[in-house]
Amino acid sequence: MRYLRVSLVIFLVAAGCNADHQVAPVSGQVTLNGKPLANADVHFQPIGSKNNPNPGPGSHGRTDAMGNYTLRIDDKQSGALVGKHWVMIYAFEPAGSKSDAGSPGLKDKIPMRYNEKSNLTCDVPKAGRTDADFELKSP
Repeated sequence: MRYLRVSLVIFLVAAGCNADHQVAPVSGQVTLNGKPLANADVHFQPIGSKNNPNPGPGSHGRTDAMGNYTLRIDDKQSGALVGKHWVMIYAFEPAGSKSDAGSPGLKDKIPMRYNEKSNLTCDVPKAGRTDADFELKSP
C-alpha cells in the first residue's frame, strides 16, 4: 500500500504541468528528533477545491546531509505552485530482511503521520519561502 501511495505521488508530481500555474521557490530543512534528516524525500501536492479539484502538479525534493531541501516540479522547473499544499515526507532504509525478490526490503524510518497518513500542510506565497521547515518526532 505504501508503494502505491508513493507511486501515486510521483504520478501526481508528473501530471499536467501547465504554464498558467504560478510557481514560487520553496526550500527548507527537515529534522528528526532535533537532528537533520538526510536523504528524505519531501513531496508537496497542491490541495484542490470543489471548483478546482486538480490545481496542478506537485513538487518534490530530497534532503542533503544537513536536512536541507529545495523543491522542483520537474527537471526544468524549480519551486512549487502558489497556494496550500499537502506535505508528505519519506525516509526509507533497509528493513533488515530480504523481500520475495531477493533484495532487502525497505521501511520508512519516520512515522506514517508524516507520509501515508500525513496531516502536514504548507502555504506557498507568491514570493516563495525559504523557511518551509519540518520538525519531525519519532519514538
